[in-house]
Amino acid sequence: MPVSVHSDDREELESLIHYLKHQHNLRKRSLVMDDREEGGYLFFLYQICDPRWISSYIESKNGSD
Repeated sequence: MPVSVHSDDREELESLIHYLKHQHNLRKRSLVMDDREEGGYLFFLYQICDPRWISSYIESKNGSD
């Protein structure tokens, strides 16, 4: 069962994908697409992803603001 990752910002999701690919070798995922049900954007993960990886990315982005 794939996991979906949502955001109102397409570029933020693209940046997250780049981070997951280069920091955690996560490769099995969809492209970023429009979320037709809830608005914004989303992509799907098709391999195991530790939620702490995404939290780490968010924390690093918030620390750089």
